[in-house]
Amino acid sequence: MISLQPEPLIICDASPLILLAKISKAELLLQLAKEIWIPDVVWEEITRKSGQQAEIPVLMTLFSHCVRSVDRALKNAFQTLVDAGEAAALALASQRPEALLLMDDRRGRLLAANQGLRCIGTLGLMVRAKRSGLITAIKPLLSDLKTQGLFVAPQIEQDVLCAAGEI
Repeated sequence: MISLQPEPLIICDASPLILLAKISKAELLLQLAKEIWIPDVVWEEITRKSGQQAEIPVLMTLFSHCVRSVDRALKNAFQTLVDAGEAAALALASQRPEALLLMDDRRGRLLAANQGLRCIGTLGLMVRAKRSGLITAIKPLLSDLKTQGLFVAPQIEQDVLCAAGEI
């Protein structure tokens, strides 16, 4: 186990939040960051389904205080390349260089890298959680995430399990 310092700020896109809540691991975010920001556009995307999915009340309880307004012009500039949620998260992250962007969308992650932004996906967050001793194994959680709809290429799965010391 490596003792990792919490990130000063994690800015979240919708899919990692929803996936983490579906496998009952959303609280990991609160343990891995001093502060969590969720763009208002992403929050609207998540809570629009509030009566339809069991994980939404959990997210509302844990993160309703984390919602932040986004510079609309900056969001609109990013939205020419990615959807509104990713664009809002990128807009917030571009204004806070110390932030770590939590996003699974491939196109959004490539855009973040091109902008010089630090970005991690749900699986990368799980590796950090294991290295910090917050979870004991990634493999069963990875299986749960895949059951909940996360597509993971076989090579990525191998890389994640290797990074976690599980193969």
